[in-house]
Amino acid sequence: MPIRTIIDNTIGLIRTTATGRVTGDDLVTYYKRLRSHPDFRSNLNEIFDLTDVTDANVDAADVRRLSGVTEEFTRHGVTVKVAIIAPRDLEFGLSRMYEMLQDQSMNDVRVFRDRADAEGWIFAPRDP
Repeated sequence: MPIRTIIDNTIGLIRTTATGRVTGDDLVTYYKRLRSHPDFRSNLNEIFDLTDVTDANVDAADVRRLSGVTEEFTRHGVTVKVAIIAPRDLEFGLSRMYEMLQDQSMNDVRVFRDRADAEGWIFAPRDP
C-alpha cells in the first residue's frame, strides 16, 4: 500500500505518508486499517503528508466516501487535529474539499502547503 503510518503515543501523534500513486480505495482502506491498529487511540492528532504522491487517482466521489467513513468512526469520539500537507494543486484542492466535508465532524482538519506550517499548527495549543 502506498500509505504508511507511524503512531507515536508519547507525543499523541499519527504520522502518515502517502507515496507514488494513490487511489480513493487506498485512502479508505488506510483509514479502516488505521482504526484497527493496536497502537491507535481515538485522541491522537495526525499529520497526513501527500508531498511524495506522484499520481492521485482520486475524485470528488472518493473524497465524499472517505469523509463519510471518517465521520462514522469519529461520531462519538473526541476532537482531534488533522493536518494535511499537500504542496501540489490537485492534492491541495481535494484535501480542501475533505476539510470542508469534515466541518461538522469531530475532526479539526486543516490543509497546508508545507510541513513547517502543518507542524506549527498541529503542536500549537488548542483554541479554547
